[in-house]
Amino acid sequence: MATDTLSPVLQEFINKTMRITTTDTRVFVGELKCTDRVPAQDKNLILSQTHEYRYPTGDGLRVEVESGEGVVEEGKVKLTLKSRYIGLIVVPGEFIIKIEAEEGQGTVGSARGSMTVSVDRES
Repeated sequence: MATDTLSPVLQEFINKTMRITTTDTRVFVGELKCTDRVPAQDKNLILSQTHEYRYPTGDGLRVEVESGEGVVEEGKVKLTLKSRYIGLIVVPGEFIIKIEAEEGQGTVGSARGSMTVSVDRES
């Protein structure tokens, strides 16, 4: 798809590292390449060099806290999430709940392999 058919908002992020959060709480970090052609909409995002991060389930979170891997501060648990390399991926627009651009050094995109997050202890 030619970049001149993209919405102006998305066009400025082509070839930039993006962090996409989906409805099932997965996070995809990769380079935005294009969107697919859906009439009058830029719905599905295509990312390259993508890593997938998953939040632990309630039981997984409990195990990490009990084992000392998760650091508890102010009622939140800080975890380092492991990633899985996916490569080229289409993220369906209907499942996207958040799109973030990454900038500078020390971001998730530059870490590639782990991501530190904070989650509520009650999760």
